[in-house]
Amino acid sequence: MNKKLTVFSLTLMTVGSVDSIRNLPAAALVGTDIFWYFGLALLFFLLPSAIIAGWFSSKSHEGIYGWVKNSLGKKAGFIAIWFQWMQNILLYPTFFSFIAAAFLYCINPNLTENKTLLFIIINILIWCLTWINIKGFHLSNRLTVFCSIFGLLLPFILILTIGFIWVIVHPHSLKHITPSHQDSWASLTAIILSFCGIEIAGVHAQDCKPGALPKAIALSVIIIFGTMLFGSLTLALLLSPNQLNFVSGIPQLFQVFFTKIQFAKLNLIVNVLIIVGCIGCANNWLISPVKGLLFASNEHNNSVKQSTSGLLIMQACGVTLISSLFLLLPSINTSYWFMITLATQMYLFMYGFMFAGAIRLAWQEKKHFSWFIILSSILGFIGITISIAVSFNPPTSIKYGSLLHYDLFIIICLILITASSILWKKILYYRMTNESPGGFM
Repeated sequence: MNKKLTVFSLTLMTVGSVDSIRNLPAAALVGTDIFWYFGLALLFFLLPSAIIAGWFSSKSHEGIYGWVKNSLGKKAGFIAIWFQWMQNILLYPTFFSFIAAAFLYCINPNLTENKTLLFIIINILIWCLTWINIKGFHLSNRLTVFCSIFGLLLPFILILTIGFIWVIVHPHSLKHITPSHQDSWASLTAIILSFCGIEIAGVHAQDCKPGALPKAIALSVIIIFGTMLFGSLTLALLLSPNQLNFVSGIPQLFQVFFTKIQFAKLNLIVNVLIIVGCIGCANNWLISPVKGLLFASNEHNNSVKQSTSGLLIMQACGVTLISSLFLLLPSINTSYWFMITLATQMYLFMYGFMFAGAIRLAWQEKKHFSWFIILSSILGFIGITISIAVSFNPPTSIKYGSLLHYDLFIIICLILITASSILWKKILYYRMTNESPGGFM
């Protein structure tokens, strides 16, 4: 008999999948408004997402595809999982650029601005992790568990400890956090992105002990919100907005702190831990959307291993293509922001399908708690609408030329990605079922 997941193990898996140190520098741009914007993100996104994910998981363990499919139909379910897969491809270059920057910072801080080195390291990482996942889940799972414990939890605890010590030693530092009102709404994009992924816990519903899932989701919300809020606050305390670099902000933080306390050599050890943790987090997300997309494309096909390998390779090719933006755009920060903006929008569209499905299903069931599910979904809709709107206005520190050109480029990319889901579904379904591609639509 398989061992059931406990509250602790499920919480660790969820926090390890969602919590990410790399999101802290972009979130710290809000400066003095940090509590206000994190509060908005909690009320209008994190809590509604957690509530709806927990509610859906009590009905189905199929994940986002199954939830949307059962409430809105197969077409909507496919588009939802497609959005999740595309945000994965868009997000991986930012994951790996952060890892590359931490690695290069250990050698020479000036190397973090070398676009070519970033591009090379990003592609080494994505293809190595793709090979690991093709070889088998057990190897992948062991790597993820190791990285989550030693590379995520320990550095996060250290960051929070640094913030606590800094406030104790410099009690007036909270009053001197540099305000950044121009970038506050833009930074909401990064804050929302740092809370995306809480629904991953629902996939493990059938493997949990009775009552473990809602407790794990509740604990995960508290831990994720607390670590991201106070981690971002720590960066805002020690670094001004002009010093915040999206890919090297965390190594900068540790260097400033350890230099002040005359333990600069510890910076190398911590950076190695960060590299390990981010690799684990990236590896944790590599296979899940691929499996969901494969299941959505052909629910009755048994050739999973071969198809999964093919999709993993295509995903790696997509990451290689997207990462070339680091070579093409004027600055690393610009490339990074463009990718997280598109990735966030993709993920928010997916959540839009999830909230819409919850409203429809709750309305049809008309149970005594249906009003709570509908209210939570409406709050979630408000949150994602605001987030998508503000994402079209990048921070002032980003070099993007004309705002009109920036927004048009974002809109064109969104249209192409959405339209490509229809073409992909027709082609992939045709190959797996050997039927006319027009029959599925």
